[in-house]
Amino acid sequence: MRKEIIISLLVLGAMASKSQTLVIDGEIRPRTEYRDGYKAPISTTNDPGIFTSQRTRLGITFTSGLLTTQITLQDSRIFGQQASTSSAATTGLFEAWANMLLMPGGSLIIGRQAIKYDDNRIFSASAWSNTGSTHDLVLFKYGINDFKADLGLAYNNNSETSVETFYIPGSKYRSMGYLWLSTATYNGFTLTGIVVAEGLQDTLGLGGIDKYKMIDMNQAFTYGGNLKYENADFPLSGLATAYFQSGKNYSNKTLEGKLLALKLNYNITNHTSVGLGTDYLSGDKNGIADGIQSNFRKLYGTDHAFNGFIDYWNTPLTQGLLDYYGSVIGKIGKNLTLEGDYHIFNTEFSGKNAKHIVFDKNLGSEFDFLITYKLNSWTMVQGGYCRYFLNNNTLIAKDLVTVANTYPTLRTPQWAYVMFTIKPTFLNTILSEK
Repeated sequence: MRKEIIISLLVLGAMASKSQTLVIDGEIRPRTEYRDGYKAPISTTNDPGIFTSQRTRLGITFTSGLLTTQITLQDSRIFGQQASTSSAATTGLFEAWANMLLMPGGSLIIGRQAIKYDDNRIFSASAWSNTGSTHDLVLFKYGINDFKADLGLAYNNNSETSVETFYIPGSKYRSMGYLWLSTATYNGFTLTGIVVAEGLQDTLGLGGIDKYKMIDMNQAFTYGGNLKYENADFPLSGLATAYFQSGKNYSNKTLEGKLLALKLNYNITNHTSVGLGTDYLSGDKNGIADGIQSNFRKLYGTDHAFNGFIDYWNTPLTQGLLDYYGSVIGKIGKNLTLEGDYHIFNTEFSGKNAKHIVFDKNLGSEFDFLITYKLNSWTMVQGGYCRYFLNNNTLIAKDLVTVANTYPTLRTPQWAYVMFTIKPTFLNTILSEK
């Protein structure tokens, strides 16, 4: 034990004496979209929408021995959204955190930070979104050999306060804590587990009342994990996912949701692979009138990466979602990747729309095609085309049918985009040698 302590102190001392470095980098990401029924079908009396959005980030990272800090500024806009003569400020703070090494393998990160784990279903930086996703929290990280553990804690307020008040959500939660564990098990297998506890304000009880007590928050819990298999010597890889929920939601309903997923990939050659998978998000058979929310309550993961890129069901129906899909991925040379996906969508239960018109489980299908080209070390070009194949159930579930057996005339749902992701490093320098 004494020897281990001495070695640890020597390691910390060596790291503390390292040089100071400064890195300034950026991201410029314009994306042009053609929306002809994106998220929901549109009438033949409407024309498709075309627009260009841009996300711009400027990051500053400073490292000095045991300390790393990062500040990232972000601007998100639509081309033409702001007049060329406008002087209004639009830049905001995306990240601002400090990472302090406490011991070999253990560090503490404090501040606004993007967090992501495993398959990005529970926590994600939401890279597709123009604004991304970050959290204000304290995060303790520990890792040794093949074992990793993260403990995150957050508590939100609207402003400085001397007494507790009702939180007007900037985030979905008032308080949040999570524990994530990961370990490599045997011959290519990696097992991870996560428990998330959230304090959610009761929107039916104390909403609008000035005084507020922490004890009145509803407690929501999500727990589960991933089992991943990947071995460079074997062509088959896979990922199994399971998450479950308990506690209470915002309106004091009991949570009983679950999410199960399985994805398998097989490398036919070094340049071609095929995949099969399914996602199951539980649903409510009788709505939530019985006081139980059985449909899975999504947390802070990415939506766009799952269940089709045209985003028809990224917010699942109350009746749940079953997604059966297959994919083919091909690589041409080192820089070009082609991908084709096909999804078949169903609900767990049949249901009714807002006009009480019944729809069956089959929700239609979707085809996605993506092309990605790495232009150079700091520029990526990506394009995509997606086509949704409607049926009557789709229209009813999307509340586009207001009279039974009377269906509107709609355009063929399709969506396409072209996106440039440019990430230059403006400065990477050693400031001083200690």
